[in-house]
Amino acid sequence: MEGSDQGREASRGYLYTIIGALCGASVPTLTKILLADNGPVVVSGLGVLLSGILLLAYRPRAAPSRQSAPYLLFIGVVGAGAAPLLWAAGINETTVINASLLANGEVLFTTLIAFFVLGERLARAQAGRGLLIVAGILVVSTNLDLTHVQFLQGLLGNVMILLATLGWGFENNVIVAASSRFDAATLSKFRNLIGGGVVVASAALMGLPLRLSAYDAAVLALLVLAISGTTYMFIAALQRLGAIKMILVYSLSTVFGAAFGLVILREQVTPAQLLGGALIIAGVYLFRRSERPAYVP
Repeated sequence: MEGSDQGREASRGYLYTIIGALCGASVPTLTKILLADNGPVVVSGLGVLLSGILLLAYRPRAAPSRQSAPYLLFIGVVGAGAAPLLWAAGINETTVINASLLANGEVLFTTLIAFFVLGERLARAQAGRGLLIVAGILVVSTNLDLTHVQFLQGLLGNVMILLATLGWGFENNVIVAASSRFDAATLSKFRNLIGGGVVVASAALMGLPLRLSAYDAAVLALLVLAISGTTYMFIAALQRLGAIKMILVYSLSTVFGAAFGLVILREQVTPAQLLGGALIIAGVYLFRRSERPAYVP
C-alpha cells in the first residue's frame, strides 16, 4: 500500500512538472512581446508580483507560519527577486548565444547542490537517461554551433547570468527542504509576492516607466497566469520528486519554448534543435520508465 501511494505521488510529480514546464515555456514568448514597449525589469517584476496576488485567491486562508519565514525570505528575495534582476541585467550585457548556453547552469547547480549537500542520488539507469536529457539541452541551446560562443565577450553579463542560475539552484534545493514542512500554495504565493515586490520596488526606485496598451495588458494577463502556473506546479513537483529528478524533467520547457517561438513569434527552428528536442523527450520518457516498480502507479 505504501509503495502504491508513493507511486501515485511520483506520477503526480511528473504530471505537475510537465504542466509547469508548459507554463514556463510560454513565459519567454509572452515576455518578449511585452519587451517591445517595456524593460525586462519592469515586465518580470510586475509579472511575478501580480502572479503572487493571483495565487492569494487559491486557499486564501493559508498563511505563512513563523517557522516558514526564513525559507520564504530566501526563495522570495533570491529566487524571485535577485536572480531575475541579475538575469535581466546579464542579458543586456552579453550575447544571446552565451545567455542560452549559460542558462543551463540552473540544471548543473541544482544537481550539484542536491548531490553534495542534500545527498540526493539517482539510480545508475536514471543517471544515464539524465545525461541524455542534458545532451539534448546543450544541443538545443547551442544549436551545435560553438564558434560564436565568446565567454570573454560581455564577461560581466556572463557572470551575472551564472550568479542568477546559481541562485535558482540554491532556491530549488531550499524548496525541497521547505516543502516537506510547508504546503506548495503557501510557498508559491508568498515567494512571488516577496520577490515581485522587491523587483517592482527596484524598478520604481530606478524610475523605469511602465507602458501598457490594451494589447499589452492582455498579454500581461496571460503572463501572470503562466507565471502562477509555473510557480505552483514547480514547487508541487519538487515536493514529490526532489531537486534532481524534477529539474531534469522540467527541461521539457526547452522543447515547449521552441514550439511557442516557432508558432507565435515565427522564429526558426534548426534541424540540430529538433534533434536536441527529440533527445530531451526521449530522455524524459526513458527516465520515467526507469522508475523502480515500487514507484509505478
